[in-house]
Amino acid sequence: MKKILLITFFTITTLLNAQTYNYLGEYTSDGTPLYLENPGDNVSVETLQMIDDSLPESYPVPDYNPQYITSGYETDIRIEAKADVWVTFVAEGAGYRNVLGFYTYPLDNPPTTNPSKEDITIIFPNVSALGSGGGLQVGDKVKLGTFEAGTGIGWVLLANAWNSRNQNVGEGLWKLYSNPNFNPEAKEELRHHNVLLADPDNERIILGFEDIRRDKSSCDNDFNDAIFYVTANPYSAINTKNCADISESNNITSGNDGGLESNGSLANLIAKRNFKRKKEAHNLNLRAKQKDFKKSNLQAKGNTNSLISYLPETGMYQTEIAKVSSPDDLLSITNAKEIFSVDYYKDDKRVSAVLATKTEGSIYDHSKMICDRLNNSSLEDIRTVTTRGHQIISSKIKRATGEKEYTLSFSIKLNKGENELYSFWNIDQYPKGDYQNFQIWGSSFSQVFAIANFIIDKHTEESGLKSVRKENLTPNVFVKSGAYTNGFLKLTIVNKTKESQINFEGNISRTEIANTNNVKTSLALSGEYEEEITIETGVLFDIGFSIQTNNNDQKDALYLADGPWGLDYLEEYASINDFYIDANKADNKEEIHQIDRNVSVSGTVKGNVNLFRHVLPGDLTLDVTNYEALQFKTQNSQPVEIVIMQEEKRDWNNRIRYTIPVNQSEKEYNIPFNDFKDATGKTVAITNIKTLVFSVISNYEDTIPFSLNIKEVSFGANMVLSNNDFSTNTIQKVKNYPNPFTNKTTIQLSSNSKLVKIQVFDLMGRVVDVQNINTDSSKKRVQYKAPNLKTGIYKYQLKDDKNKIHSGTFIVQ
Repeated sequence: MKKILLITFFTITTLLNAQTYNYLGEYTSDGTPLYLENPGDNVSVETLQMIDDSLPESYPVPDYNPQYITSGYETDIRIEAKADVWVTFVAEGAGYRNVLGFYTYPLDNPPTTNPSKEDITIIFPNVSALGSGGGLQVGDKVKLGTFEAGTGIGWVLLANAWNSRNQNVGEGLWKLYSNPNFNPEAKEELRHHNVLLADPDNERIILGFEDIRRDKSSCDNDFNDAIFYVTANPYSAINTKNCADISESNNITSGNDGGLESNGSLANLIAKRNFKRKKEAHNLNLRAKQKDFKKSNLQAKGNTNSLISYLPETGMYQTEIAKVSSPDDLLSITNAKEIFSVDYYKDDKRVSAVLATKTEGSIYDHSKMICDRLNNSSLEDIRTVTTRGHQIISSKIKRATGEKEYTLSFSIKLNKGENELYSFWNIDQYPKGDYQNFQIWGSSFSQVFAIANFIIDKHTEESGLKSVRKENLTPNVFVKSGAYTNGFLKLTIVNKTKESQINFEGNISRTEIANTNNVKTSLALSGEYEEEITIETGVLFDIGFSIQTNNNDQKDALYLADGPWGLDYLEEYASINDFYIDANKADNKEEIHQIDRNVSVSGTVKGNVNLFRHVLPGDLTLDVTNYEALQFKTQNSQPVEIVIMQEEKRDWNNRIRYTIPVNQSEKEYNIPFNDFKDATGKTVAITNIKTLVFSVISNYEDTIPFSLNIKEVSFGANMVLSNNDFSTNTIQKVKNYPNPFTNKTTIQLSSNSKLVKIQVFDLMGRVVDVQNINTDSSKKRVQYKAPNLKTGIYKYQLKDDKNKIHSGTFIVQ
């Protein structure tokens, strides 16, 4: 970036030699480097806003982002591969004329005392902007040099050390280091003076400094007195695993959708609750359906919920709109005696949410961090953070859609005298007692801590609030994410302390009604920060398991329930005599998605009985764009309506359905998705499936007996072609030669076609192959290659590019 400076340039070689600091080069009379990169960086408005959201002016870090300085994040740069490194000036909000320097050291031998002047190299002699006592402009960039792997880069801010009169770097008021152990404050908790915030999308690390001693009353603690960012080539050479995050603006989930992240033994009740929500088009997670959160209005209307007064009516900026989102349907299936949740909106985005519960005898037994990671989200990090003097466990969760949520979870034990705050990783660590429990999450920690501090301050004012500081609140090895598929539990492990082994213990139930089996094993780890492990479990309905290292008493305990078979009916219109579930054999074919476990139910019905199955664990939805039909075997004494429920807003009366007749003996079905219709008889595009429903329906006047057996349910790509998949043209017979054949045969077409789709069936009607084949259209034929088919007779159907259907028979020998 070229600049015209109306100042006098001069050579300072003699002056540099007299100084004991090292310099990267010469500078001007106002301390602007003459070694700036040309061009510099174009710092966008979006970048400036992102930094302002992360380090907002007049919002103290200890209050709104205490995780930056209390959770063990890096404050130095760690170089793990040879790299060039630059520092770019972004902003300064200080009255001082500060100086920025750096020093280096071996990562395997970090310094134990502060570096001497001879070890410090000055980057910016005067960290003051043009028009504010200096000459720096946004985007001014300096190359620090090329560094070898294993190098640490520490930072030094010399407070008010630029001497304008002498036009040099002086002693200043005090030296502030990125290593807090070297800083001057007497209290350890006040010695942090810089933050490093990773911005991986833009391949840079934001560096922010607080330039006032933090034991002085004049310190505002916002850590934005001098802001830079660090870049490297390659960026991957910098270890960013232990850096805090830059704040991003994104939507987060509603409090109405929270509260059941760890299912425990309630999987069937939870499934029934989710089915009911879906059937009734529950939508209290939408802002348009939520009421304003105004305490005075609620209390005037006679609302006696004791949790209301402990929640704020707005967020950190005091402009956020608060809406009530309470999931009251949790009261019937959890140990909560009271529930209240609020969603907070800034402009058009939900930026935070809090779910509060009141329990008696023990804490609320569902933790936000525990099970989301087995239901398509990932736990990116866990930390212990200190706010208002209390330790609270924080986490960072990444949703399947890519959005990040930052969470806090704590409980306040209600005593006769002073109350107590607890935050533990596992539920069984909490003492008995009556509690208020709080789960808070948001798109930034600053919004989350604004809510948490309001709750803590309110309790402190009313009855006092104490807590006991403890070590090792979180496990050193934990499950980042995982999934169960066809008899295997696949886990991604984060190993913070380079452990070589973990101990795995699990209790497995094969079906919803089976007893549990205990499994114990030790698993070797590579020592890498992140790795994948696979545990063969066999077909299961649920598993509660833990992993633990030999070096830490803290376990990481999780629970996973596969999508359960459940029943939905009104007792005055139906009765159940028998409901049985048994395991089926795991099928690891990649071309199908198997629904585990067979089911049978019998009884009488006057209205209707819905046998339902969530196809995936929790509230997840299966993508079926690679599948074409539903397969199953059944024996049913009454007609059965089969309903497919997608992730969409659809009225139950307009459900997507297909009806099968009575089958006194077992019959196998292959039902193409195109055969399912809505209430008007129209075909509906099926791209995802949340729930399958098998309904036995009477006329609400006559009580009839019924029995229904469902086996080997799956979704597959290799299905019988539906008439709806083609035009209504007459199916034409075609021939192929040679016939019989061993490897390949040529099918003669009646007209030219550039592309054909062929499906091949065995004599049982099962699809054994599907192919899309480019043809020799000039010769009206297509060559079919058999994929290792067994010797036998096969039928085939073929659709050409004009949607004409052809059929034939061939023999493989």
